[in-house]
Amino acid sequence: MGKVLLVIDIQKSAVTKSEIAQHIEKLQYEYDVVYISKFTKKDSPLLNLLNWKGYSDETLAFKPKDNAIIYGKTGYSSYLPEMKKYDEIYICGFDTDACVYKTALDLAENGIRPVILKDYCFSANQELHNIGLKLLERNIGVNNIK
Repeated sequence: MGKVLLVIDIQKSAVTKSEIAQHIEKLQYEYDVVYISKFTKKDSPLLNLLNWKGYSDETLAFKPKDNAIIYGKTGYSSYLPEMKKYDEIYICGFDTDACVYKTALDLAENGIRPVILKDYCFSANQELHNIGLKLLERNIGVNNIK
């Protein structure tokens, strides 16, 4: 079935490091199948829970390849039931400690090996990113972080 990449929430108002978006734009061409999730404010239970207004701009911060599968989500996880047809999915995006983490756990719980591309992930700050990586090491295994 080829290599699968899942890009999580690389939206203009979420990206604080523009070089990450540029690197992901190039990275996607190394994969046969590319899923791209976008956090959307519409109907998100997180907005009230966190007293958060959501991203001011939900536009992607990079140009997706032509055959990318782009979809919205209202929670932390970017997992889709159709992903069960894959044995392994590579993950990059924002936030390592939240959406990337939750998605990796959901993939693992559904029998899919999540592979975290740590140099293509980030969080609101370096400390949260590092915490996310430590939790991922504990919960999906250090061998699944590249």
